[in-house]
Amino acid sequence: MFAIAIPWDPDLLEIGAFRFTWHSLFAVVGIFVGVWVARRLGRWTDIPDDKVVTLALWAVGGGLVMARFFYVIDNLDQFQNDWARVFALNDGGITVWGAPVGGGLAVGLAAWWMKLDVRTALDIGAPGLILGMGIGRIGDLVNGEHHALPTDLPWAVFYTHPNAIGQGAPVHPATTYEMLGDFAIFGLAVWIASRWLGRLYVFWAVLAGYGALRLGLQFLRIDQDPRLLGLQQSQLIAVLVLIAFAGWLGHRLRLHLRAARTPPVQAEPPHRRRRSRR
Repeated sequence: MFAIAIPWDPDLLEIGAFRFTWHSLFAVVGIFVGVWVARRLGRWTDIPDDKVVTLALWAVGGGLVMARFFYVIDNLDQFQNDWARVFALNDGGITVWGAPVGGGLAVGLAAWWMKLDVRTALDIGAPGLILGMGIGRIGDLVNGEHHALPTDLPWAVFYTHPNAIGQGAPVHPATTYEMLGDFAIFGLAVWIASRWLGRLYVFWAVLAGYGALRLGLQFLRIDQDPRLLGLQQSQLIAVLVLIAFAGWLGHRLRLHLRAARTPPVQAEPPHRRRRSRR
């Protein structure tokens, strides 16, 4: 059976208790690339570049906080004897759903506070967000911390380094599937942004697209315990996001139908002045 061996040490650098992993490297790269994309899209709007950067910083901060929060909620047993470990981010432990949920909330609140158009702010941030998440998944492939179901497909992966936290038997590269899906969603988001920026179409395309992607792919992963109806935490969040998207889409359709039923107001032709005969 053919499979792809991943031979690398998951740790790039280790100094005392500090570890810098492949996952960390590509997460940082993804953040910088995401900010660059947001700045490029910001030039299509009236939001100044310096304010786009400020919004990006809010997105990063909100995303990290929410990512850690989701992880702690899903793994309470790891912290019950030492709640100070909640703040030990160098030990790892984040949930990627925190990026779109926490980042989106932070950008929306920051844009409102800065008196910017919230819909435009969310739209210019969404494509860079999903691209950065996809880049971060490259580090997940190298590290292998997200365990998946075994498979005999020719692109199955297994991990051979003594320090590897990945599985030694051939398994689905589930996070790589997600990476490819993220890149596809990014392409769709940029295409939508080139036509309808500032209407929340881009934001919801990214959020709902990722929700559908994650809902399906999570069935290949075994690194989370089922929480409700056999679904894992990431799938439950995806379902809630898709419900919210359905509500937003229904609202947009109602507005469209209402506008279609309303007859257009026709302007009266201007009165022609009669020329006086001389």
